[in-house]
Amino acid sequence: MFIDETWASTNMARTRGRAPRGERLRAAIAHGHWKTTTFVAGLRNSGMVAPMVLDGPINGLAFQAYVDEVLVPDLRPGDIVVMDNLSSHKRPGIRAAIEAAGASLL
Repeated sequence: MFIDETWASTNMARTRGRAPRGERLRAAIAHGHWKTTTFVAGLRNSGMVAPMVLDGPINGLAFQAYVDEVLVPDLRPGDIVVMDNLSSHKRPGIRAAIEAAGASLL
């Protein structure tokens, strides 16, 4: 199972655009209320599992909560969990929770 996260932020809105000559460009964007939303999930050969949406950026505490509350219930004995080298993935409790479910961490 591969674990990864992605994010979107309201400050990703374009600062420039095009409109027909002589017309004003109108576009709705969030101004001054920057917000980040993070999506983290697991991917098996059978499809996506253990999805979670987080209001804000990912950190060690949030990732630990994801592993404990969402990922571990979906793990089966013998599963191999593969994660990238993000610093929030390196908390000691994460490996312990995954291995307690009978899976191994790579």
